[in-house]
Amino acid sequence: MANIKHHREGNVVQFRGGGVRAQLREALDARAPVQLARERVSPGWVHGYVIGLSAEFCLVAEVSDAMHFDGFLVVAVGDVSAVEQDPGREFVEKALQLNDQKIPELPDFRLDDWQVVAQSAAAQTPLVSLNMLDEADGEVSYIGRLTGAEPDALVLQEIDPNAKWYPDTGAYEFSGIGSIGFGTTYMLLLAKIAGVPPAPVPAGEYSA
Repeated sequence: MANIKHHREGNVVQFRGGGVRAQLREALDARAPVQLARERVSPGWVHGYVIGLSAEFCLVAEVSDAMHFDGFLVVAVGDVSAVEQDPGREFVEKALQLNDQKIPELPDFRLDDWQVVAQSAAAQTPLVSLNMLDEADGEVSYIGRLTGAEPDALVLQEIDPNAKWYPDTGAYEFSGIGSIGFGTTYMLLLAKIAGVPPAPVPAGEYSA
């Protein structure tokens, strides 16, 4: 998952709501392009549209520098430190229209907890990205096929950058998840090139 760095020239328009969640709700209702900061998690801004919101989580349809929708990102509301209207709102809206891009709708996407989020994402697309908190790098992304869950973790069969499936699975603890991404052009291409994944080797039976 990459933070998209748009230009920040121009007047920054703050949402009027008191508190982050109220501002996210305002952004959702306004259907306006936004930029979200998560200063405690990673540098930079997440750019896109808020298209889903629960008490704990926010679903963003991300907008790339090329002014196309490029996948989705779910972040914890508690990690969001700032919510602003994109200072280039007029440009973003016109550019998306010129590119024949419409705001995606995922009305049935559930945002109960990380497990439900991952399961909802896996129902939409073959690969998900578990973006795990890392002290040095902010977040480190692990991309693969969701194969299940444990009481305290998600289970993923990973795919490497050359679109090769790993033979085994790994567990990723809920407490270490910073965000979950899915549906990007990159991940869709990885899935197409990799093809059908092999049945994962049972835990403990694989050695590199």
